[in-house]
Amino acid sequence: MTERSIAHGTFVVERRYPADPARVFKAWADPEVKKRWFGAGNEDVKSFDFREGGREYAEGSMGDTTYTFDVQYQDIVENQRIIYGYQMTMNGQRISVSVAAIEIHPDGNGARMTVTEHGCFLDGLDNLEQRRAGTEQLVDALGTELARQTAN
Repeated sequence: MTERSIAHGTFVVERRYPADPARVFKAWADPEVKKRWFGAGNEDVKSFDFREGGREYAEGSMGDTTYTFDVQYQDIVENQRIIYGYQMTMNGQRISVSVAAIEIHPDGNGARMTVTEHGCFLDGLDNLEQRRAGTEQLVDALGTELARQTAN
């Protein structure tokens, strides 16, 4: 029998962007914008229903490993916050179940975004450090996308 375990963890990642809160929010809410920065562009988004109770489902791969990202949006306040629950799988096996809160605040001429995630990392297949590193890569990619928009 396979040993089962749960590693619990919480982390917070914060970034400041030279974009107003509405542009930062839109980068999460607009599927065309989100696909340019989220998941390194290698995800196949199967559904994107950005509303309270709506679902997002995407599949992606890195080498021989296939991942899924299955989201349900719990709370959305335009230009201010997004709260969602999600699970991830790796090669068909669930590796985590998490709740993520995105908070967006005005910050001078730009915005400050805080991502807080509470995760249950399952059976040693994922962990807090990997998820924090992945989230940091995502929010940095968001910053690159926002800068690209400003340059155009």
